[in-house]
Amino acid sequence: MNRGRRRFLTIMAGCALATTGSRPATAEPVVWRGRALGAEARIELFSSDSKEAARALTAARDTIHRMERHFSLYQAGSALNRLNSDGTLQMPPEFARLIGHVDRINRQTEGLFDPTIQPLMVAQARRPNGLTRKERAALGELVGWDKVRRQSSRLHYSIPGMAMTMNGIAQGFATDRTSEVLRAHGFDPYLVHIGEYRAGEQSARIGVAGKSGNILDSIDLKNAAVATSAPSGTRFSNGSGHIMHPDLTDTEPRWQSVSVQAETATWADGLSTALALTSSRELAEKCVVSGAAQAIWLEDRDGSLVRV
Repeated sequence: MNRGRRRFLTIMAGCALATTGSRPATAEPVVWRGRALGAEARIELFSSDSKEAARALTAARDTIHRMERHFSLYQAGSALNRLNSDGTLQMPPEFARLIGHVDRINRQTEGLFDPTIQPLMVAQARRPNGLTRKERAALGELVGWDKVRRQSSRLHYSIPGMAMTMNGIAQGFATDRTSEVLRAHGFDPYLVHIGEYRAGEQSARIGVAGKSGNILDSIDLKNAAVATSAPSGTRFSNGSGHIMHPDLTDTEPRWQSVSVQAETATWADGLSTALALTSSRELAEKCVVSGAAQAIWLEDRDGSLVRV
């Protein structure tokens, strides 16, 4: 797989948080950069006390590392890898919390958001010439959120060989959990970016870029999050995109990129992933009307922008 991903969301200028607002006049910007769950990570806050800022950032990094122990496919012994290997898992509380979000997003998107697509992704990565119809049909038996069973804190697959990938939505969940930790340490405003952005009570100017890299729109993000998904953002060696339809169809998506602003980064990521598979704006409109999303940007094949 080609893991290079174009950056679709970008800070518009320097320090993203507005220079006015509720922060103390003596506060200075504090920025931490790193990587988490395969994505670039950035935390930005203001503080007049370097020791308090250091404690908050230590707690934030501890949270990020815990999310990786829960959800990373590339960390041996992670909770997700144990689930995929054993077919069952006694879920840690945060794992169960994210599964609850996944279940609701799956229903909101009429089944399009479905992390059980992992067996197909693994097979595609191993077959540079693509899969045969027979192979896809066999893999289809392993895909489907309705085949995942939950009994209290116990999760298990109903069919041997099933597996999940949580990478994108786990980045969103890590963004949310890190934001919660910063607030618990008394830091708001803040800006957290772990694959997607989430801002606190002070607005941050974020640019939404199209497939070609041009800025389609800008957002003053406040007490909200934004995420972007693009079917061609990462491609396998056989040319297929990393966002796959759970019914295993090969229909070419209409949208080059989809950006979603929502209350949380978890929902912004889940909705943008699902909407990247749609061929019309109908489901996007339903997401906004229901309140699941605050705003949606759909980049059409010709580069034009549809805002919902």
